[in-house]
Amino acid sequence: MNGLHPTLWRTCRTLANSRRLACLKAVLAQPNLTVEELAETTGLPKDQASLCLRALQARGLIHAERHSRWVRYSPLPDRSVPAAAPILDAMRRAFFDDKMAEPAILYALTAFTHPRRLAILRSLQISGPQPAEKLSVATQVSLPALWRHLGKLRLRCLTDQTQGGWQLAPGPSPLAQTMLTLIACGQA
Repeated sequence: MNGLHPTLWRTCRTLANSRRLACLKAVLAQPNLTVEELAETTGLPKDQASLCLRALQARGLIHAERHSRWVRYSPLPDRSVPAAAPILDAMRRAFFDDKMAEPAILYALTAFTHPRRLAILRSLQISGPQPAEKLSVATQVSLPALWRHLGKLRLRCLTDQTQGGWQLAPGPSPLAQTMLTLIACGQA
């Protein structure tokens, strides 16, 4: 991904916050709300809602448009951010189609909030199962850090340890699968 575009891990870190999730869900459910309306809908103070909306806009997930003295927010991905549309679609599905609970969404997103975890997942996608030592070399992540990140990925049902080493776990959630697809496409 171009260095000027938001990275997947930073976007997931932005989304892995209950206030920002509430704001995104409100924008998805009712496009064109103002900060005041979103604050009322989410129960957040207006200043907090405004900060959350700006963070989501900075990641390319929502669009702000001024109408007279009001700014209205819509779930329109920034076309200059290639990963924004698939992430926004995945979040819409997680909220409304799959009806994932907020803790499950947060838990899934936190798997993708560190560049080392993305490097580990990408290496496993490219090379298949690998012993930790080989994975450490391939990702340039020290063994202690690798074990820590592999543990977090295992808890989130994204990796499994087998006799041959570490591999991607089968059957990730649709939200996690979207993130894995973005990693595989080089949009991380």
